[in-house]
Amino acid sequence: MTGRFGFFIGKLKWAGEKVLAPLRRGEGPNKFRLSSMDTATTTYEGDTGWAKRPPATVKCRRCDSEIFQHNARDDIDCPRCVAEYDSEEFGDLELLYMTCPVCRTRMVQGRRHPDQFDVPQWATCERCRYHWEFDHSYNG
Repeated sequence: MTGRFGFFIGKLKWAGEKVLAPLRRGEGPNKFRLSSMDTATTTYEGDTGWAKRPPATVKCRRCDSEIFQHNARDDIDCPRCVAEYDSEEFGDLELLYMTCPVCRTRMVQGRRHPDQFDVPQWATCERCRYHWEFDHSYNG
């Protein structure tokens, strides 16, 4: 009887792991995501504020190369030519894409007030549902 009971418990545990696997984050103290995997409007994690903006790739005005800016406060130095831009010049450069800090895929981004801001105000990763928002008080 113990053998059958152990086998049953093992199968029950295996089934439970399969159900929970898509919800697991796997790192940190919070081991589970609380959102459904198929809910497109729900985000799992995110940040707010310009200082926590995801990494971005912009186009060099001088040679048209891609310049990767890891942090919003980093200077923007072209790896191909001698062009150097201050972090404050981000809005003057063409934004090619933002990179999700969680899964490293390209994010969808946009501006809610294009006449007032020349920088993105939000970005969402369609793969892992990470979401970033510009600071709502616009203090960045």
